[in-house]
Amino acid sequence: MVLEDLVSTLQRLSEVLQTERGLGIALANIAEAATRSVPGCDAATIAISVGGRPATAAMSGVVALELDMVQYDNDDGPCLTTFRSASAVRLNLYEQGEQFPHVAAAAQRVGVKAVLSVPAVWGGEPIATLNLYSRTGPFDDTAEMLAKVLATQVAIAASRSPEFAAARAVAEQAQRDSDDQAQISQATGMLMSSQECTLEQAQGLLRQAATEDERTILQIAQRIIEQHDSTR
Repeated sequence: MVLEDLVSTLQRLSEVLQTERGLGIALANIAEAATRSVPGCDAATIAISVGGRPATAAMSGVVALELDMVQYDNDDGPCLTTFRSASAVRLNLYEQGEQFPHVAAAAQRVGVKAVLSVPAVWGGEPIATLNLYSRTGPFDDTAEMLAKVLATQVAIAASRSPEFAAARAVAEQAQRDSDDQAQISQATGMLMSSQECTLEQAQGLLRQAATEDERTILQIAQRIIEQHDSTR
């Protein structure tokens, strides 16, 4: 009967996802579907990863959002562990709460007894997690199986979303810019040490070398780092 209910839920969900263009609405429908179809699930959230940092993008209950926020505040919890390991985490918070004490304490205050976090994987990496919370008791194997099916729907919805693709592109460019600046700063420090000059003078040397060699400052910085590493 559970499988029949899931098939029916997925059919309705598929119809909704085909007509809804906004990613937020699509994810909200999946969170609601999880709450209706997964045994023991009282509330659900979907956390999307942008730039390697998860953020709750949909929820079916405030209590679930509260427990997500506890994990973000402490940089630890089932949801974050699932992001980092790309594997499901299933916990009875009353019996295994020592693994995530902050989450367990917060869950006890709101009457949540168990959590199940499942990764939504696309292109070989987790791009989201489906996080289920139960007030009645631990999730079983059937619940995890159904959650994985719904997590696949999360991955499909995100992968088809122009807004998600745009957000990832911005985050990836920001990370590249940060990495490039880190290399320039490293090369600048090397010049200050080897040439016994000030920060401004080292930066001037980088600009001068870039102009003379018709290279970018980043390329000059990378060359300095490579030369330094080769002489160590």
